[in-house]
Amino acid sequence: MSNNHVSTNLVRIVILGGGYAGVMAALRLANRTRGESVQITLVNGRDTFIERTRLHEATVGNHPPAPPLSTMLGEAGIHFVHGWVKGLDPARRTVQIDAIQADRASHPQTLAYDKLIYALGSFTALSGLPGAAEYALPVERHDAIATRLAQLPSGARVLVIGAGLTGLEVATEIAERYPHLAVAMVTGSKVGQDLAPAGQRYLRNALRKLGVEVHEQTRLARLEDGMAIAANGATLPFDLSIMSAGFAVSKLAREAGLAVNGRGQVLVDPYLRSVSQPAIYAAGDAATMEEGCPVTLRMACATALPMSAHAAENVARTVRGIAEEPFRFGYFVRCISLGRRAALVQFVDAADRPRRWVLTGRVGMWVKENILRWVMSSLHGEKRRATYMWPQLQSTVAPLRETQTTELQQAQG
Repeated sequence: MSNNHVSTNLVRIVILGGGYAGVMAALRLANRTRGESVQITLVNGRDTFIERTRLHEATVGNHPPAPPLSTMLGEAGIHFVHGWVKGLDPARRTVQIDAIQADRASHPQTLAYDKLIYALGSFTALSGLPGAAEYALPVERHDAIATRLAQLPSGARVLVIGAGLTGLEVATEIAERYPHLAVAMVTGSKVGQDLAPAGQRYLRNALRKLGVEVHEQTRLARLEDGMAIAANGATLPFDLSIMSAGFAVSKLAREAGLAVNGRGQVLVDPYLRSVSQPAIYAAGDAATMEEGCPVTLRMACATALPMSAHAAENVARTVRGIAEEPFRFGYFVRCISLGRRAALVQFVDAADRPRRWVLTGRVGMWVKENILRWVMSSLHGEKRRATYMWPQLQSTVAPLRETQTTELQQAQG
């Protein structure tokens, strides 16, 4: 991108969230706005970066490094604010936060912005299942889960609720690390339903070998102390239950009056701008495309990084007075760790539909591990150069139909 255009007025850019999306956005922005009059500030409630794609490892006590955000961002000239976002005022373009100071006390603070990137991510939903808040631990509480697992006696029952990618990884990680525990999973859908037949067969065989008991197409009605009650009346006893079913997002966007979907995700246009507040961009789990966009995005690191990098590119373009570009993206693979010695890599098309090819076993594990390492190396690499790239196989701008093309030609004379 050309450096000929230099801004004379300071542009204040605030990024909310310090996960994959927020950190990538900040680092990409710092790269693309070198020499410009900008101030980049990132706000996050934790002062360390958490590799969410490795939470399953942390649940059994294998903690990946958690680098300080101040170090990751400070090396790129980005200001980090350790604090919780309490309010967003799009009319005044301000953010209200409770900043956590060195004494660990919180202090109210207001940040003004010219451009904002909303990247608050998601968390495991507990409110959808009665009793979950009292009797289940969400996967984010990996330290508490690891402590409980280490204390359970032989034969104790561990119930993982949810059989998405995270649930599968947590269940298999625990079963491999603690073979003396009875690990079970329960899901309202079919296990591996988004995989090709070969992937489904391998997954079920891997669960069987690890001794994971599977209760599929079983919808839970509620949790009680030591017991999960299914809608059909069946009971599943447990000594520890872990919640990995369903993700929720912050209420902040809805309370601020931004246009959101039913889940509270910010609705964005093809340029990743809020459809109701164009000074606000959104990326990652907290964002979704407006109705009519031909690209569907699921909550995942695989979408958070491309969205945030592109949002940052477009913010940088506005700083430089360059036209913004629509987001392009396409899926390539889905990866599932199955303990420390095996994994399943499912190849998918651009729309995330499974192809017939899979990689399994140690080869799959090697691919999965190298993808995770590449993610972190990409983030660290962004401190020096904007090197991260992604498959841009589908455009968020739908192609014109033949009748639309004719109408456009007529309108242009």
